[in-house]
Amino acid sequence: MKTGVLIVDDEAYVRESLQELLLAEGLRVATASGANEALEILAKQRFDVIVTDLRMPSGDGLSLLQESRAAGIAIPILVISGAGTVADAVAAMKAGAFDFLQKPVDPDELVLLVRRAAERRELDAEVASLRRAVARLEPPQRVVARSPAMARVLQRIEQVAAADTTVLIRGEVGSGKELAATEVHRRSPRARGPFVVVDAGSLGEEAFETGFLGAQGERAGRLAEAEGGTILLDDVGALPPAVQARFARLLESNAYEQRGAARMRHVDVRWMAATADDLERRVREGTFRADLLLRLDVFRIDVPPLRERQEDLPELAAMLLAAARSRISGKSEPAQPLGAEAVEALASHGWPGNVRELGNALERAAIVGEGRPVGAELLLEVLELTLAPRRALAGAEFNLRRNLDQLERRLVLQAIGRTRGRKREACDLLGIDARNLGYYVRKHRIREDEIRQAAEG
Repeated sequence: MKTGVLIVDDEAYVRESLQELLLAEGLRVATASGANEALEILAKQRFDVIVTDLRMPSGDGLSLLQESRAAGIAIPILVISGAGTVADAVAAMKAGAFDFLQKPVDPDELVLLVRRAAERRELDAEVASLRRAVARLEPPQRVVARSPAMARVLQRIEQVAAADTTVLIRGEVGSGKELAATEVHRRSPRARGPFVVVDAGSLGEEAFETGFLGAQGERAGRLAEAEGGTILLDDVGALPPAVQARFARLLESNAYEQRGAARMRHVDVRWMAATADDLERRVREGTFRADLLLRLDVFRIDVPPLRERQEDLPELAAMLLAAARSRISGKSEPAQPLGAEAVEALASHGWPGNVRELGNALERAAIVGEGRPVGAELLLEVLELTLAPRRALAGAEFNLRRNLDQLERRLVLQAIGRTRGRKREACDLLGIDARNLGYYVRKHRIREDEIRQAAEG
């Protein structure tokens, strides 16, 4: 189906010229002389993008933005104006405009932005569809707060949710920082908007420029995907030094310069960040910028490790087990309480990997159990499988060269297995030159039958 565009302008010659331009690009186009007429058309027809003038006698562009949002019409809107000011642009972006253009409009720029807005509409629809599918499949995870420690976390979430304040969430690896961020978003006025999680450690200079900010004329970056919603910088302590200053400026102004664009773009997002690092210590060591920490640490939520919230274990385990069973069976599985002995077996473990480790153990139990009730015996069996490698490692000899040789040998065979014997791809996984694979095979005396067995799985 062709991309549908609704042009809204009180001047007939503008409507006609823009219509002619977009029809020549193979788009489906309709026109309206004002906001009121546009809303009547939107009630009857589906469009992917709206292009509207800012100032019109019969309902202006801002009122169209506000009324369409209030009516639940989530269509990207491009606002154009013949006498636009910076204040107009800011007001339009705050109201939810996709972008702001000044007359006379550059035809190539308009076509480019219309196509980008249509891509955004398609992406939003895909995301919404996936969210609905996941919601049907897996019971929604929520913050379990039977313990005093998690009750305090829930209180902090309730305090900050309605504000648009930047939030820094701290906690050990696997403690549930992303779930806490999700809960803040879910309870906020932005709950209907997207919730975008970005791995801060992956944002090198090029990835920041193109993948995060997005380049003019290409698919929108992750920042644009979060428009109107919330963005979580996960593992923010791993943010490369080269882009920390850029992020500090971005958080301060909520505006950025996109590669290939002629002007600054404003972004309407709520910022959150999560970390297991001691960022204050990192600042003292000179590996994390003080000004960036200052802008991130406006409101802090500290998520406790699992060992400090034992009262949550029964309910948390039941919820995680139901989620695991749903993923395995492909249908929604209700949460069922675990027996006292099963809970006791779980409580006997220290869970250094926190909630994430607990979830992994329960998923293993669901797989091994093959649908039967998860009791103490099965859990102890799964926990023994988890603990055995740790005990072996703890008692292993400390000969560094021998241990590294064993690790190299294992990684070479795993890479060959992962790529089904395709040696160039295996070298890419290993991060070595294709000519060096033979060296490692000879070095570790890897036999041909071992390579064949690994490749065949």
